[in-house]
Amino acid sequence: MTPSLTRRHALARLGVALALAAPAVARAQDAWPSRPVRALVAFPAGSGTDTLARFYAERLSRALGQPVPVENMGGANGMIAARAAARAAPDGYTLFFGTVSTHAAGPNLVKEPGFDAVRDFAPVSLISINPLALLVRADFPATDLAGFIAHAKARPGQLNYGIGNAGGLAGAHLLNTAAGIRAEMINFRGTPAAMTDLLGGRLQYMVTDLGPAMEHLRAGTLRALAVTTAQRVEQLPGVPTMQESGFPGFDFASWNAIWVPARTPPGIVARLHREVVAIGETEEARRFIGAVGIVSVTSTPEALGQRVERELVQWARIVQETGLPRE
Repeated sequence: MTPSLTRRHALARLGVALALAAPAVARAQDAWPSRPVRALVAFPAGSGTDTLARFYAERLSRALGQPVPVENMGGANGMIAARAAARAAPDGYTLFFGTVSTHAAGPNLVKEPGFDAVRDFAPVSLISINPLALLVRADFPATDLAGFIAHAKARPGQLNYGIGNAGGLAGAHLLNTAAGIRAEMINFRGTPAAMTDLLGGRLQYMVTDLGPAMEHLRAGTLRALAVTTAQRVEQLPGVPTMQESGFPGFDFASWNAIWVPARTPPGIVARLHREVVAIGETEEARRFIGAVGIVSVTSTPEALGQRVERELVQWARIVQETGLPRE
């Protein structure tokens, strides 16, 4: 048999195999889900990402007719959970609640992340934009950003600030660089742990997403001196932006999104996208998510994929400009 005939026969056999497999794939997608779908969360319980994941998991469980248990896998700024999600079976039974940390910052901060943020995931939808704020204890001697900067610059290297995720890491470095502040950075496993030390006085400040801080801001135990976005935050209307406080062009935010492992059947991805968007566009979602200082948004899978590619480039620039170390 000639090589060309061999190739034609091989292609024919492949075509038959694919034709036979197609109905089985369609049946598997139609039957999905037939068992619990786990929600893998990149940060610890009590974090802003965890709050969002539990809100969505409960409502996805109703929509899908199966339990959606939340599994927190904190550590390494979300890298541990992202690796696990990237290696999970692409069968629709693992959802990954990740962030800018896992899909833009982390891959630029870790020399060998163990996954590819683009190739190893199928995007489902963006679910939030998260403004960040500079937080201090209520008894901190400064009551505005100018006073805070003056206080910090008068004590070079004497103040401690906490980092619970990559968004806070970049936000604090951008602030410190712009204001000329020298302070000691302390890394934490997650934002809740850093918040505990801020409340306890072991830290003097932190820049973080508002979710874990809102109850303390409402109680008056913490004070927000500025937000990092170009516009003020609806939940903190009296807190000025960094731009209003003398730093033109300062505009930075974190975000949360949902992915599944790459090669998950397209029909399952499409079903998940429809359910997530339906949840995210409800008034209930807007109120609940807004109450923790987060803006509820959704997107197409394509738009989320484009955001990841765009912000991977942006974070490469942030790492270079701020001198953030790569681990």
